[in-house]
Amino acid sequence: MTIQEQIIAKIEEYDTIIIHRHQRPDPDAFGSQSGLATIIRNSYPDKKVYIVGKTVPGLAWIAEMDTIEDSIYDNALVIVTDTANAPRIDDQRYPTGKEMIKIDHHPNDEPYGDLQWVVADASSTSSLIYELAEQSHGKMTLNAEAARVLYAGIVGDTGRFLYSVDSETMRVVSQLFKFDFDIIKVNQKMDAISPEAAKLSGYVLQNLNIVEDGLAYMVLSNELVSSFDLGESGTAFVVPLPGRVDSVRTWVVFEEQDDHSYRVRLRSKDMVINTIARNHAGGGHPLASGARARDMDEVNDIIDELARARKRYNDRLI
Repeated sequence: MTIQEQIIAKIEEYDTIIIHRHQRPDPDAFGSQSGLATIIRNSYPDKKVYIVGKTVPGLAWIAEMDTIEDSIYDNALVIVTDTANAPRIDDQRYPTGKEMIKIDHHPNDEPYGDLQWVVADASSTSSLIYELAEQSHGKMTLNAEAARVLYAGIVGDTGRFLYSVDSETMRVVSQLFKFDFDIIKVNQKMDAISPEAAKLSGYVLQNLNIVEDGLAYMVLSNELVSSFDLGESGTAFVVPLPGRVDSVRTWVVFEEQDDHSYRVRLRSKDMVINTIARNHAGGGHPLASGARARDMDEVNDIIDELARARKRYNDRLI
């Protein structure tokens, strides 16, 4: 049996299925999680299917989470989507289910679960969920709602088709377009930001540190972020902004956390940066990765590493 067939067999075996995704979710986390749940509900209406994790107001238009008792995990199948590392799984009750499956498109640096389907070169986990249904020989079928949330996940993780896009991604999107959902409305939702977020975006572009060899960085302190009164929306919307500057090829956004460490988001248009992320308790895709910096000293170390790597990369192009 293929891994996809094994996953489908497990879905058919269990009456209760609980689907998790990662903390600080993005559209692909929500899209793959809720898309899989919708497909299972549509295909097996007698099964009890739940999606769990922290409610995120800014992504509630994709899906709203379920609140369930601990006892529901008894004899349940747990599926975790779009989450590379077990500590990042939102809702730490995930080990209390009977069996666990991992479905992901990040490098499989931490295998976990009884079954793992990881395709590191896939553009999104949402596209994998579509392929799982497609390869089920008719056992799992999509509806318009599943197509809507999977499309949102793909748009989110490809950066509106600017990154991590290939012919397979576009094939999946073309199939999703056959379902009756408002594509334009999804695109508008993906592009919309609040007035407060617009002000922070302007600040980032105005104060972006652009250094030699196409490198740029921005440090967002707690005090700075709080001054823009973003509420629950987070700061993920600022991450693509430096890449819109034509001279910027690689960039990094540091966001201070409550313990004064820094969340690190690295992006690149050409140079591989996940190797640097791994040096700092992180990882991810070759051109889009995350990491953690203990303090400003480590923030400066990451900037220095990127600057040296950027110079080596440019020198090879000469």
